[in-house]
Amino acid sequence: MKLLLFLTLSALLASRTQAQSPRPFGPPDDPLWHCFACKYPEYLDGGFEGMLRAIGQNVRFPQQLQQLQQDGRVFVQFTVSEQGQVRNAVVAQSFRPDADSAAVQAVRRLGAFRPALDAQGRPIAVKLTAPIHFSRK
Repeated sequence: MKLLLFLTLSALLASRTQAQSPRPFGPPDDPLWHCFACKYPEYLDGGFEGMLRAIGQNVRFPQQLQQLQQDGRVFVQFTVSEQGQVRNAVVAQSFRPDADSAAVQAVRRLGAFRPALDAQGRPIAVKLTAPIHFSRK
């Protein structure tokens, strides 16, 4: 059976108005939560959908995951720097070591982002969390 990857970031996103960016998480971790003039980072190669596609393409499945008997999810937390680069990708919630490693490596391979901006329009670093779902289907 082929192992598929499902990205379920939409469960962690709540929208403001159509003109504003989605909120990937809430207080107290999010410095932009109460800032309606601020902008969240945007993946340069296709926005949110492009980021999901890139993570899916970047996952390299270890052989042990081919015999996976249960579904699981790895939460990878990473920082989008002031320059728009992915930094400090770490496992925030583990599934199993080989899946954790594959998920972190996929996030580290992401391309550039348009950095987040504070209320004065200055680039700032923010943390994002990407849940990556591993399933046999």
